[in-house]
Amino acid sequence: MVLNQDTQDEIDAIEAIYPELIKELPGDRLDIKVPQHEEFTVQISFPSTYPDTEGPHIVEVVVDKEHEKYYDLKYLKYLFGDVMDSVFHKGQVCVYDFLTELDGVLYIEEDQEEDNELDQDLSARLAELTSNPLDGWSISEPVFDRGSTFVGFACHVKNEEEAFHKLALLKTDNKLKRANHIMIAYRIKGDDNGVVFSDCDDDGEAAAGGRMLHLITLMDAWNVIVAVARWFNGTHIGPDRFKHINSTAREAVIKGGFVSCNKIGAHHSKKKK
Repeated sequence: MVLNQDTQDEIDAIEAIYPELIKELPGDRLDIKVPQHEEFTVQISFPSTYPDTEGPHIVEVVVDKEHEKYYDLKYLKYLFGDVMDSVFHKGQVCVYDFLTELDGVLYIEEDQEEDNELDQDLSARLAELTSNPLDGWSISEPVFDRGSTFVGFACHVKNEEEAFHKLALLKTDNKLKRANHIMIAYRIKGDDNGVVFSDCDDDGEAAAGGRMLHLITLMDAWNVIVAVARWFNGTHIGPDRFKHINSTAREAVIKGGFVSCNKIGAHHSKKKK
């Protein structure tokens, strides 16, 4: 197996982390058992132009005998290829990112049988949320798009400690425990000394937290923590996810009364221009 230095360094690093899961093959190919999902083995090949201009190729995906009856191998190959395409950027190695992304995708795939009614069930479950650990949270309507579900939450807080406490309670809900991402942003103005606290967290959904913080800043919403939960079945929806994250966050902020009618109208007018 003769590879360029960047590729060999990447393989060596992955092999150091998962020494039992990688098998090198002739012809610039590699068999990898997917970490945390070792019933799946993916064979990838490295074109000579990787990582400069072209990503690794998915040669095949194999499932062990115990689980193979549950999966369509052609679909899995397509799915793995889609994930690889989503993480590859010219000039950057991507196999470790590919394996990390697969963890979230396969978690959903493995639980698909019991989860295939998640979207239908989620609306009914949301009605119960405010009587559980979510007292005080305003909740948006869910947005469904190609297997992804987005729900926004907003809650009044007086300081960072209360914000972190409210967020921790939010995450104890059974459905929210299964969300793939819970992005947050908060903006707090101290009563005593006027000190401003603001921060955000993407939770793996790159740039989402910053967009949410920008949104609540434009809305002039204060003393609020906003969270958007996303459940993801493996289908990538591209930039549309940011539209859904912002719309559900905005709805939760408005429902919670954190912004005046004048501010809502002004923000809406700016968006139309």
